[in-house]
Amino acid sequence: MAETCPTVGGLSEDGFNPEFDLKQLVLDPSNSMHVWGWLASGFLALSTLTIASHTINEHLHHYYTPEIQRHKVRVIAYPAAYSILAWLSYLKYDYETVILFFARLFESFAVYNLYMCFQSYLQPFRERNEGNKVSIETKVFGIYKFKLKSKWGLHFRVIVDILVLQFPIWNIISAAISIFTQIKGVYCDGQFDPKGAYVYLAVIQFASLSVILMALFTYISVYEDEWKEADCKVHGMFWSVKAPIMVIFYFGDILLSILAYFNVIIDKAPAHSGGTHWTTEAIKNGYYVLIICSTMVVVSILMQIYFGLDAKEYQIEEPKDGYFEAFADGFLAYIPQFLKNVFMCGGDTVVLAKKRMKLRKERHLSVDQYNLLNPDADAEIAREYLNQNQKDTDTDSKLYDEDARHSQHNFNALPLEPLSSLVQKNEYKEEPSTFYKEETITAPAPPLQSRVVNRNDEISQSSTARGSHFNPHDLERQ
Repeated sequence: MAETCPTVGGLSEDGFNPEFDLKQLVLDPSNSMHVWGWLASGFLALSTLTIASHTINEHLHHYYTPEIQRHKVRVIAYPAAYSILAWLSYLKYDYETVILFFARLFESFAVYNLYMCFQSYLQPFRERNEGNKVSIETKVFGIYKFKLKSKWGLHFRVIVDILVLQFPIWNIISAAISIFTQIKGVYCDGQFDPKGAYVYLAVIQFASLSVILMALFTYISVYEDEWKEADCKVHGMFWSVKAPIMVIFYFGDILLSILAYFNVIIDKAPAHSGGTHWTTEAIKNGYYVLIICSTMVVVSILMQIYFGLDAKEYQIEEPKDGYFEAFADGFLAYIPQFLKNVFMCGGDTVVLAKKRMKLRKERHLSVDQYNLLNPDADAEIAREYLNQNQKDTDTDSKLYDEDARHSQHNFNALPLEPLSSLVQKNEYKEEPSTFYKEETITAPAPPLQSRVVNRNDEISQSSTARGSHFNPHDLERQ
C-alpha cells in the first residue's frame, strides 16, 4: 500500500514482503513484534479451527435433520476459514487484498446460510398456515412499532429475502471490485481519498450492513412465537454471525483507518541497517489480522453453544445418511444450492411484481370491467351462496313462502252477488246530480227462469220483453 492515491497497479503491494525469521525472536525480540503478532494470530486461528472442527464433526455424525443441519455446518465453518485466510494475509502481506477477497466470500455465505437456517425452522409453520392471513403488530427492540397484515404472505417473505440477500451479493461484488481496482492502482486501501475506490466501497458497505441488520431484527421479532415453539436459539445464532462482521468492519476497517489518518499509527523505521521499514499500512494490517483472529476464537465458542446439536438431533440410533454423505450434502452441494436459491428469490420477486400490478389495475376498474376480466367472480359468489348451511337455507325458504302466501291476492276470485241486491242498494242511495238525472239507469228485475228460451217452452210476454238496461247501441240508433 502506498500513502498516495492512485498507486502502482498490480496485485502485489509494492513488493513489500517482510521476513518472519523465528531466530529474531531470540536475537532481537524488541524489534520482532511482527513475528510475535504473526505467531499469536496463527495460534488463535488454530484454536478456532479446532473448536469449529469439533462442532462440525458432531453434526456430521448425527445428521438427523439435514434441512437444518446443512446450513448449520456451513455457518460453523465460517470463523475457521476467515481466521486462516486472515493469518495468510499477515504472512503474505503483498497479496493481502486478494486473500481477503476469499475471506469476504465466506462471510457472505455465512450470512446467507444463517438466513436459510431460520427459513428451515419456519418451514413447518409455513405449511401449517398456508393460505391463512395472520396479521401481527410487534415492536423491534421495544422501540420501533411494526404492523404486518400477513406474516405468512408472499409480500413480506420476498421483501425480507431481498433485504437480506443483498448483503452477501454486494460483498461478492465489492470484493471483485477491490481486486479490479487494485490491479488498476485506484483501490487505495485505508485511504479516505475521493480518487480511490476504498472510500466509496466503505460507504456502500456501511449502508448494506445497516439494511440487513434492520431487516433481520424485524424478521426475528415478527416470528417470536414460532422461535419459541421450535426451540430455536435465534438471538444467539444471529449475534454469533453478525457480531463478528460488525466488529471487523467498525473496529478493523473504520477505526484503524481513522487512527492511521490522524497519525496515531505511523511508520516504524528499522532499528539497524539490516532491519525492515514497516509502513503505516503494513502495521495497520497486522492489527487488523489480530482483531479478526481473536474475534473468531470467541465466535467459534459461541457457535458451539448456539449452533451445536439440538436435543432432537442428538439421538442414539444411526442416522439415515453416513458421514461422507452428510459431508457432501453440507459442503459439496453448497454452491449449486446458493445459486438456485438466489435465482428463486428473483423468480418470487417477479411473481410478486405481477401480483401487485394486477391489484393496482383492479383498483381503477369499474364493476363491469372487473367482471369482464374475471368471469369466474360471479360464479364464485353463487358457489358460496349454494355452499351455505342447508338448514338455514330451508328455514329462509319456508319463511319466504309463508310471507308470499299472505301477500298474494287472487283477483279472479271476486264475490258474486245477485242483481236484486244492487237494486236494494240503490234505494238507499241519494239522488244523483241533475246532470245525470235523465240518464238514470235502473237494473231490471231478476229473471225467474233462464234467459235461454227453448223451442218447446211457451212464449210469454216477459221473456220477449226488451230489457230496460242501458245499451250503447241504442244511442247509435237514435
